[in-house]
Amino acid sequence: MYAPVLAQETLERVEITGTRIKTISAVSSSPVTSIGVAEINSSQPVAVEEVIKGLPAAVPAIGAATNNGSGGGATIDLRGLGSYRSLVLIDGRRMVPFDLNANVDTNSIPVALLRRIDLVTGGASAVYGADAVSGVANFVLNRQFKGVELSTSYGKSDRGDAGRRRTDLTMGGAFGDGRGSMVLSLGTTKTDELRQGERAIGSTSRSSGTGLPQGSPTGVPSAIQIGSILGLPAGTPSLADVQINPATGRLDAPFNTYNFNPLNFYVTPLDRMQATALGNFVINDHAEVYADLFYSRSDVLSHLAPSGSFLNTYQVPIGNPFIPETARQQICQVRGISAANCVLGNTTMVPMAIGRRFTELGPRINDFNNKSMQGTVGLKGAINDNWSYDAYISKGESTQVQTRGNWGSLSKVRQALDAVSTTTCRNTANGCVPLNVFGAEGSITPAMLNFINLSAILQSKVEQQVMAANVSGDLGRFKSPWSTDPIGVAAGIESREVTASNFSDSASQIQGEVLGTGAPTPDRSGKLKLDELYVEASIPLLKNKPLAHKLGLELGYRHTEFKTTNSVDYGSWKVGGDWEPVQGFRIRAMQQRATRAPNINELYAPLVSGLSNLATDPCQGANINQGQANTAGTLSNLCRLTGVPLASVGNLPAPAAGQINNRTGGNPNLGPEEADTTTLGFVFQPSMVQNLTLSLDYYKINLKKAVSSPSVTDILTDCYDPARNSGLTMNAACQLVLRGPLGTFNGADSPGVVTPQSNLGKLWTAGVDIGVSYLVDLRKLGADAKWGKVDIGLNANIAEKHAIQPTPAAVKRDCLGYYSIACGNLNGTASGFMPKTKFTQRATWMFGDWTLGYNWRHIGKMTEEPGGTNFLPAYSKIKAYNYVDLSAAWNVHKNLRLNLSVNNAFDEKAPEVGNTIGTTTANSGNTFPQVYDVVGRYITVGATLKF
Repeated sequence: MYAPVLAQETLERVEITGTRIKTISAVSSSPVTSIGVAEINSSQPVAVEEVIKGLPAAVPAIGAATNNGSGGGATIDLRGLGSYRSLVLIDGRRMVPFDLNANVDTNSIPVALLRRIDLVTGGASAVYGADAVSGVANFVLNRQFKGVELSTSYGKSDRGDAGRRRTDLTMGGAFGDGRGSMVLSLGTTKTDELRQGERAIGSTSRSSGTGLPQGSPTGVPSAIQIGSILGLPAGTPSLADVQINPATGRLDAPFNTYNFNPLNFYVTPLDRMQATALGNFVINDHAEVYADLFYSRSDVLSHLAPSGSFLNTYQVPIGNPFIPETARQQICQVRGISAANCVLGNTTMVPMAIGRRFTELGPRINDFNNKSMQGTVGLKGAINDNWSYDAYISKGESTQVQTRGNWGSLSKVRQALDAVSTTTCRNTANGCVPLNVFGAEGSITPAMLNFINLSAILQSKVEQQVMAANVSGDLGRFKSPWSTDPIGVAAGIESREVTASNFSDSASQIQGEVLGTGAPTPDRSGKLKLDELYVEASIPLLKNKPLAHKLGLELGYRHTEFKTTNSVDYGSWKVGGDWEPVQGFRIRAMQQRATRAPNINELYAPLVSGLSNLATDPCQGANINQGQANTAGTLSNLCRLTGVPLASVGNLPAPAAGQINNRTGGNPNLGPEEADTTTLGFVFQPSMVQNLTLSLDYYKINLKKAVSSPSVTDILTDCYDPARNSGLTMNAACQLVLRGPLGTFNGADSPGVVTPQSNLGKLWTAGVDIGVSYLVDLRKLGADAKWGKVDIGLNANIAEKHAIQPTPAAVKRDCLGYYSIACGNLNGTASGFMPKTKFTQRATWMFGDWTLGYNWRHIGKMTEEPGGTNFLPAYSKIKAYNYVDLSAAWNVHKNLRLNLSVNNAFDEKAPEVGNTIGTTTANSGNTFPQVYDVVGRYITVGATLKF
């Protein structure tokens, strides 16, 4: 069951997660939660990310349920402070990141070899170095495996879709008269996609504001936006937001939007192969050589609705032959083009934003091919009876090739629209074929598609080298006079160097050239190095004294030199202790300074425009009017000053599909983050109740100098909200609002809202963790021995604070129990979900050859931030959710075990909230699919054969 790691009196010197000290009575003053292999395997997962995200100490990050915003990996996020602030280790050593944000792809962790997962929640930088701000996930492998084991599992939803298959072959044994051992594990995993159109909740894109169907204006037929010239007669119809009607040839008020949901994925497919080799050989009593080799190859596929011209602005000749004659006359009226020039073949240019979905092209495809390899060679051994050493070098490399298919070229669309003939472009280069975006579906022919279509290739590479050495032992007779236990000490050095880069084809480096991509990916590269020294001490002060069965002190300090283009020195530390007044009741406390060095992307990413969600533009529609457009202190005037043309005032369209451009980039002047973390709690193992463990721990993390950026909501609120900008003047926030030529935030010509990064941010989180573990021997309750044992566990989190302030001038935003676009930016990677309560409660009954169990997962209720007032009331609150998973295992034979698991056994449906209430990454298919189950009841069968 989930249980705190507690001290066990043995003669072996052991190292536990949370400290590098090896002592006989190893115990950590930091709370450590351990998940055993039986609990891991009960749901028959295909990746560790799905195990971690359900734990109360974690929030969902990027995973299989992330489609638009997936980077091709699976990450974990402890305490909801961002995946890059959660350190991932395998057997206490770092893994190479898979992206430039320093995230480890947990798809590279071999599930078949897991012995347990240890979670340290709270800072651990003094022990493990940078990145351990919110905690550490240490995946402990079974390095002593012996024999041959073949395991396989197959699962599907009860609708017969979303299939998953996983097979692992593990072999291990001793050699050299038992002085050496080796383990080899090979695994394959293949999962199927689940499209949003295959579930009722995701079949139609809905507005979070009204609950009504709300697709993208980029559809079929085309949405068109044409600005009027000034001085037109009163009553001249506006073409600022119209749609072509193929039946009449007119430009009419918008009458149809594109439902982009059905082709998007709720579950992205995975095709993975893993190979892991672990070995060691004892040379003599003082030297043991060991080596690890990890290799993984994973392909992740994401699908988006077909590409198109997403309201990009083009110069189109008024005489383009595909413009219907009726529409041509309407355009000439608002542009003041004379009748003589308003004819087929005329080359008078008209600037127009065109939103045409290229449905004839099929869905946009993102194919992420990830490869990761890491090798470690080390030497460890005993120096004497009291001291040991461990030194190793580890090198890892991860590469990713992202192939985009069916996206289209902006420059070729521009070239193809500049035509006054149906057969020849005015610029005939590259075999140009004129493009018809003014007709019904099918008006774009295969020849046209072949010309405008564009696929793209983006590549990234991360290399990491770690060299480390440490010694651990005790000070022998130098100890407290009131304790018989020795003082444990560990000291070491560590050098880590990370080099990362991405390199893309030329089209991917140009803003907007690859249609529908959001942000370009200019080439970037960078290098950082951290040289560190650390020391830890565990000091027993009292033992077997009145009111002090045990009393100890834990200290640690790590000095870091962080080198990029310049060098910065800083330190992290810990001070803690544990007090056991009577045997079985232990109080533990820890105060730490944790640090995180900025990653390559935060330092070196070029400034580019990507996408963010926005339901309502403060300047859209009737929110403003031309009568006040030049009156100081009015919203109309401020909208004009921030880029809304006078002709568009009063008829500016809403954000296309609830999305806008968002300009972001790195900052080479960023420094390290600092966090002050506090934990205080107790562990109780009553002697009158055997095998019962109760724990309660308070935690608090205050992160300052946080690398952060204001959200789009922050910038727009600080600019346009009178409560934040009382005079409605061009303040600093308004300077970051960069609209396109037609006044919107959409299209390749709109830079969007700028959200710059700095070290000015602050984050706060705090709460209480509760753990219960109880192993009940039914014999002691009077039952026959054949009825076996019941293992009961509870792991709960009650959060009391979760807030962000990206800059001193920004709002301190309370995100505890709230969901929104702004709160989704809190952790920078996913949902930002932090319910006030979250728990898992499980029980496992073991009798004879059978094991039966359930796992109850609870997610507390949530409210739309700032209080359920800005969106449809039905979408503004999410009730508390409860999922029940069932499991069964039968040991048919000593060599054969059969498994059955039913996840979400009662088929709980995900909450419907529309598509514009959260971030683009998290809020998809009208819900939050990384948080809530969209697949439904899921059944997996498996078998394990071992010799």
